[in-house]
Amino acid sequence: MAPSLMSFFKSNSNLQLGIDVGASAVKVVGLERSGNSFKLMGLGWEETPPGCVVDGNLSDTKTIAQVVSSALKQTKLNYKGASAAVGLRGINVVFKRISVPFQGIAELGKQIILEAQQHVDSDLANWEIDYEPIGEPTTEGQLAILLVAARKSAVEQYIELLKMVGVRPAILDCDAFAITNSFAQISGDEMKTNLCVDVGKDSTKVHLTVRGEPSIIRSLPIGGSHFTDLLSRQMNISPTEAETLKWSLGNPDFAASQPQIMDICTQHTNELCEEVKKTIEFYAGIETNIAIREISSIVLSGGGSVVPGLSEGISNVLNADTIYATPFRGMQLTSKDQENVTSRYSHQFAVATGLALRKEGDK
Repeated sequence: MAPSLMSFFKSNSNLQLGIDVGASAVKVVGLERSGNSFKLMGLGWEETPPGCVVDGNLSDTKTIAQVVSSALKQTKLNYKGASAAVGLRGINVVFKRISVPFQGIAELGKQIILEAQQHVDSDLANWEIDYEPIGEPTTEGQLAILLVAARKSAVEQYIELLKMVGVRPAILDCDAFAITNSFAQISGDEMKTNLCVDVGKDSTKVHLTVRGEPSIIRSLPIGGSHFTDLLSRQMNISPTEAETLKWSLGNPDFAASQPQIMDICTQHTNELCEEVKKTIEFYAGIETNIAIREISSIVLSGGGSVVPGLSEGISNVLNADTIYATPFRGMQLTSKDQENVTSRYSHQFAVATGLALRKEGDK
């Protein structure tokens, strides 16, 4: 759009957009902040064409821009020029919990750069580096740090995407942080140990927080497409047929009448639950002193989280109560349509909501 035309669009300065660009769908949430409360102004959802988003990479930015534009139009908001946050994921982001000798704030930045050189797979010039201290220095003078590195090429790609659809790139976050951010908004209890498990198409994000601080962040290479592949191979049907069949399991009567499909479903959920358990056990042992038995609650989100048996399976292997994400709880809704969507699909908007909750200038 020509710059001279932009003046015809008066953006809502209070509107905050969260744009979740996923492998299966683009989700958009528009929020308006009033003090510490939020009003849900609009929602958008548009399927992502196969192959356009792979492990966080945009293989076809022009097509994805069209998809994002369609999702934004569904919100029925005047979004042009509005502040927007988007999440990075996949191979474009590296998380690492490290411990460094604390020699003062002035020296911390230099130490982080030295540590980062050991944890990214290429020249640091190709990465944006950020970090967040976790807690206070120990009596031995060690300070826990959450190191985050984002690939610059991906950052530039997502900024360009937001510009193409006419919104203002205000925040680039990580999807794992966004999920926890949406949970923290409704939880209000930062003294517990909580596990967020977001099951996407290609991967599952695992984010453990202890007393409100990030402790373990990992991306597992197993998601909803794993179940689709199992159905396709074991039932000798096409991936498209398998995908349709998978979503039919949302009908309890249909699921109960399909023992073969449910056996495959059980295989998938068992593998996913075991991967989550092994990840928590391993990294809890080397990165933190938190044990599995200390997990207070498990929050499930993402389209792949509603597979029959998954909630019960994760609850059993980790011995903690499991709930589905309800990121809009406590927010004021502005239409009947929103009530219908949020009552059935809230768990799929956890990332987009967590992004929209961010405001410019946040750490």
